[in-house]
Amino acid sequence: MPTYISLVEPTDASGIAAIRGLLHLYLDWLGPLVCSSTLPGEIASLPEPYASPEGALFIARDEQGTALGCVGIRASEHDACEIKRLYVREDARRQGIGKALVRAAMDQARALGYREMRLTTLPDEMPGVQAMYRSLGFEDAEPYHHHGGSAADGVLLTYMRRGL
Repeated sequence: MPTYISLVEPTDASGIAAIRGLLHLYLDWLGPLVCSSTLPGEIASLPEPYASPEGALFIARDEQGTALGCVGIRASEHDACEIKRLYVREDARRQGIGKALVRAAMDQARALGYREMRLTTLPDEMPGVQAMYRSLGFEDAEPYHHHGGSAADGVLLTYMRRGL
C-alpha cells in the first residue's frame, strides 16, 4: 500500500484533526500505562507542543487520504529534541510506516538544527518498536527527564538517543 508522509502545518485544520483522531487511538491503547493524565490536554492543545519553529508534526496517509500514523518532535534541552507520540494504526502496522515517520522526523530535526534525538519507549509493550529504533541507530541512554506521574507505577520505560 503506498504511503505518503507529510509535515502538518499548524494552520492545517484537517491535518491537526486527523492527528487528534490518531492520538485518541494512542490514548486508548497506551493511556492507562503512560499518559492518561497528560495526553488529553496535549491533544486539545495541538499543534502545541510540536509547533514550529522548535517542533513538527508528521502524518502518514494512504492513497485515499486515510490517516495511518503520526509522530511529533519537540525541543528537549540544549541542542536535543524529543520524538513523541509515534503511533501507527493497528491495521497498518508492519508495513514500514513507523520507520518512515521516524526518518521524516529525524530529517526535520536536522533541518531545525538539533544534534541529538531522544525518546522513551515501553519495552514490555512494544518490543518491535524498540527493535525498529535500534535499526535506525538509537541506543539506550540515561533518563533525560522525570516523568512526574505520566507513567503508571511499575511500568518499565527505556530511554534512547541518537546523534543527528
